[in-house]
Amino acid sequence: MKLARFSPPTITALLLGLTTVIGPGAVDSYAASDIPLPIAHFAHMVVDARHGHLYISGGAGTDGLLVTDLDGGNPTMISGEPGATGLALSDDGSALYVALPDQDAIAAISTENRTESARYGTGAGTHPDSLAVAGGTLWFGYGTAGAGGIGSVDGAGTVTLRQDSGSWAAQPMLATTPTPSGVLAAAVQTGDTSAFVTYQAEGGALTRKAAKALPFRDLSDLAVTADGRHLAVSSEQDLNASTQRFRTSDLVADGGFADGMYATVAVAPDGTMASGDRSLSTFPETGEGDYTEYGYDSPLRLAAHGLAWASDESRVYGVAVDATGGSPTLHITRTPETAWVRLHGSSTTTPLAPGEAYSFRAGFDSPLALSAGESMIPGTVRITRYDDADPDGVLISDPTTTPARVPIDFFGSYYVSGTAPLTGALSFRVDYSGSGHYAPAGQTFDIPVAKYAPTMTLTAPSADDRAAPMTVTGRLTWPHAHVTTGAVHVVKTDPAHLSGYSVGTVPVAADGSFAFHDTPQVGGANTYAFTYDGGTSYLPVTASAKVQVSRAAPGLSVTTDAKSYHSGATVKVTAHLGTTYNSRLVTLYDQPAGKPRAQLKSGKVDAHGNLVAYYKVTRNTVFSAAFAGDYRYAPRTVTTSATLTPTVRTAMQYPLATTRVGSTTYQVFYKSEVNMGLDLQVTPRQSGGCTTVYLEHYYSGAWHQATSESCVPLYGDGWYGYGRALKLFASNDRYRIRGHYTPPAKGAQTGSVWSNWTYLTVRPGSPS
Repeated sequence: MKLARFSPPTITALLLGLTTVIGPGAVDSYAASDIPLPIAHFAHMVVDARHGHLYISGGAGTDGLLVTDLDGGNPTMISGEPGATGLALSDDGSALYVALPDQDAIAAISTENRTESARYGTGAGTHPDSLAVAGGTLWFGYGTAGAGGIGSVDGAGTVTLRQDSGSWAAQPMLATTPTPSGVLAAAVQTGDTSAFVTYQAEGGALTRKAAKALPFRDLSDLAVTADGRHLAVSSEQDLNASTQRFRTSDLVADGGFADGMYATVAVAPDGTMASGDRSLSTFPETGEGDYTEYGYDSPLRLAAHGLAWASDESRVYGVAVDATGGSPTLHITRTPETAWVRLHGSSTTTPLAPGEAYSFRAGFDSPLALSAGESMIPGTVRITRYDDADPDGVLISDPTTTPARVPIDFFGSYYVSGTAPLTGALSFRVDYSGSGHYAPAGQTFDIPVAKYAPTMTLTAPSADDRAAPMTVTGRLTWPHAHVTTGAVHVVKTDPAHLSGYSVGTVPVAADGSFAFHDTPQVGGANTYAFTYDGGTSYLPVTASAKVQVSRAAPGLSVTTDAKSYHSGATVKVTAHLGTTYNSRLVTLYDQPAGKPRAQLKSGKVDAHGNLVAYYKVTRNTVFSAAFAGDYRYAPRTVTTSATLTPTVRTAMQYPLATTRVGSTTYQVFYKSEVNMGLDLQVTPRQSGGCTTVYLEHYYSGAWHQATSESCVPLYGDGWYGYGRALKLFASNDRYRIRGHYTPPAKGAQTGSVWSNWTYLTVRPGSPS
């Protein structure tokens, strides 16, 4: 929201990395902390610098007036002032006027002893609110929604209503100049616009100067400039600095302020302005930039009428509230008419080598722009050079100046040039005297002069074959001309030499290039660390390159002594490892369905290349064998699976006899029994598994499917009962029945399984 005159990122990138020192004026502006006020809400504020008091009203629902010292401390209450809102000081500062809307009155309080000296009734239902002293008379806005007016209280205490012949839609808000004058302004919001009237107050009467409706939808505050010639209107929705400054003579827009008017606005006796919402800033009436800015912590923001100046312009007081209008918090901005100045410096080369030529620049940042016609920041700049030859410093008498230009230097800059010392440090002290509204500032800039490390880049293949020639090339780069000195030392790390070992030294060419040749014998990651020793003039620098050297794939398998097992059976797991170079270690793992993988056995394979382990199976299990790799053979993992086959038991319900047909035994049922039943039990079973029952009929010399029952879940005990009416069977024909268990489609812990066939025949009638 605020205009800040900082140098752009291109200049910031040249800074030497030192902490900026802010001038004394800026430090003082930000020194005060927020001060919570002992009132529930805020309405208005007045500074009585002559008597050292700050008066703060809380509005409806309060019973008194808060009084603090000029630092916001030692709070006391003036009681008996219920609902105090608008405040104004008399021209001589002897009386504080307090609007009491709920009492239809205005109180006069002596600023000498802070007690009420008079109370003026304004008439039933008038509800006086906004106060202003202009032309030697106290003026007040009064009324309610739909009807308002301007009244006055003269020196004799006489109250006069309807001092303005016009009509007002509500209580008008009043404003006048910060020092006694006859200029008075009034305004009230009327929907999407606000009505404004300016007056000349004289002899207890008002003379209209101008009246106009202006497009402000959320009028929150207004102020009259120190010379009485302009009106400042604060608005959040209609924020536009170029349309917030109006002539009091005719209410025509007249240029813009240096910054926008936000939630509230206040004018100092010398014309300096203050405004803000979530921050409080002070700025000249016209121009660009501001003097100071202070940000409130969320959710606080400045209240309407929440700004007030000390009469000597030494302080600005701001009261912020939360979103509900509560938690009034006071901030005091000191030296509000002095903008901070920050210094920054840069060198044409970073770092400097001994004896190298340099050019040092000192520039400025400030939130306040230069005035019209100024090409350099006003004031005096002194630049002092310090090195081993001149430890007490040498003043540079003729720095080169460069006028302000956008976007490089907003305030101009100073240049000095020379040669870096052969030994020791180099620094510059820049002191700015400050001038006008700019605070003084000073800072020391240390410029490194010493050995420094060049940058190193490497180029290497990402992969290479074992026992094949390979080359890694590199280059050292300096930011300027350099001396050819020093060598590059190489240390190699591979799976056979985890701590690394030296593999030689390579020279550096005049252009900084070098090359290293190798024929790696060990597969896997080969890392080459290159260290440039710096020679006689530079610091060491190290870089590394990693090359993946190929390895052969080993022969590896894992098998079990069967593919399917019943629960509790012991599985023999065998891993077989083929030819390797220097490792014969294999690890076997088991991973039962639905469980994490676990190590089953680890060790060296036997003379036949085998590693055997045993495992008691309880569900489908995946077995894996892993070889971690060695110097010439790559890591490898293989897997196999073993399936758990459940046990199925069947039982026929209520057969009365058996008979044999050939070698097959048949269960005999009689139709008088009504139903035939088959029970099946699956062990182990799994939730989500199901059973299908198939019934087949023998005729025409072959078995044919008669019916089936689709996949149905088992009971909780693993059983399932299937029944069929005997009347559906042909008498004396042959039938057979069996079941099939299917595990869940997802997360199966066993395989599927068929039960054996059960054969049956059905005879008519009843057994004899």
